[in-house]
Amino acid sequence: MQVVRVEHGGRGRFPGGLGVSGVPPGPLQGLRVLDLTRLLPGGYATLLLADLGADVIKIEEPGRGDYVRAMPPAAGAHSAPHVALNRNKRSVTLNLRAPRARELFLALADTADVVIESFRPGVMDRLGVGYEVLRARNPRLIYCAITGYGRDGPRAAEAGHDINYIGYCGLLDVNGEPGSGPVVPGVQVADLAGGGMAAVIAILAAVHRRDVTGRGDLCDVSMTDGAASWLLLLTASYAATGEPPRRGETPLSGAYPCYRVYPAADGYVTVGALEPRFWEQLCDALGRPDLVGDAYATGARRDEVVAELSAIFSRRTRAEWAETFAGRDACVGPVNDLVEALADPQLRRRAMFVDTEVPGVGRWIATGNPIRLHDAPGRIDRLPPPRLGEHTAQVLSELGVGEGELGELAAAGAL
Repeated sequence: MQVVRVEHGGRGRFPGGLGVSGVPPGPLQGLRVLDLTRLLPGGYATLLLADLGADVIKIEEPGRGDYVRAMPPAAGAHSAPHVALNRNKRSVTLNLRAPRARELFLALADTADVVIESFRPGVMDRLGVGYEVLRARNPRLIYCAITGYGRDGPRAAEAGHDINYIGYCGLLDVNGEPGSGPVVPGVQVADLAGGGMAAVIAILAAVHRRDVTGRGDLCDVSMTDGAASWLLLLTASYAATGEPPRRGETPLSGAYPCYRVYPAADGYVTVGALEPRFWEQLCDALGRPDLVGDAYATGARRDEVVAELSAIFSRRTRAEWAETFAGRDACVGPVNDLVEALADPQLRRRAMFVDTEVPGVGRWIATGNPIRLHDAPGRIDRLPPPRLGEHTAQVLSELGVGEGELGELAAAGAL
């Protein structure tokens, strides 16, 4: 994979590959992660770890692999979700129901720092490779289980997806306009934040603890728990007032004129003038000093102010408003669609959207890694997304498995 270094003005290219000369190693270089997860939450977690230098080895089911490989849309020889989630990883196929494949996985786990899985509780135990088995063999191992509801509790064994998790924890109920039904967020909050990012935090906390104690740990990551933790301000308000949050009526979801989305002539603009000094700048730019006292207006007065501001903002385009507010601390900006966001100069400068070339795909827009260290920033281009089982021979050879045995294992359905 080749990547345009847009963080330095987009000039030049640098080659992918492990051990590229002159490039600082990622901060997690030397950390080996066995990734048995499927779909989005675990794939995102191990993407972040891989970009930061970890050796992530995907353990996949022979013939099928991670379900994300079959998700539309197609992208050349791959699926688009697979390309997005699986750069910098190696793929090994192992049928964990086959005794010899299970032995090989256990041998790999002996060499690993982290095992991460996203099955329902009990599945790994039934396969003979659960936490207790792995910990007995490798006491320094960190085992991370990402589940929908956690490893215990009345719903631990239930199936679910992001919409279910945010529904149960109360997050979905507060999304939308007053008097409307709940609006499903455009991105998967529980999957990505409650599962993926929470797993990374848990793993790195366990790595630090292991450095102190010499012992690994079990990271019990619930996507529902992670999404519920995002409700801390709403929970605090309810605890203080006894008033439950109402859809579109919380301070940061429409209760105040100073923090809302308003229509423009060609779309929408965001107003986040929450502090008085920002609101004063906004009112001054609009030529409406009479509204300075209405930042936090409620009831009928709020409706009047919102209607007036809606009428004002709808008269100009987003670009015209950007010119109006240039140089002012008023916290006004556009609502960009994805195509506009991909061209945003700030996001481009921060390398959050990077033009790449992916083997088997061609031109690709990669989403960058938001975790960056100055001296060891990590890379998004060490390895392209792997074909299913592409690195099986390479990784198993590190265990001493030769070509002859590989052929026997494949013939027996173990690989």
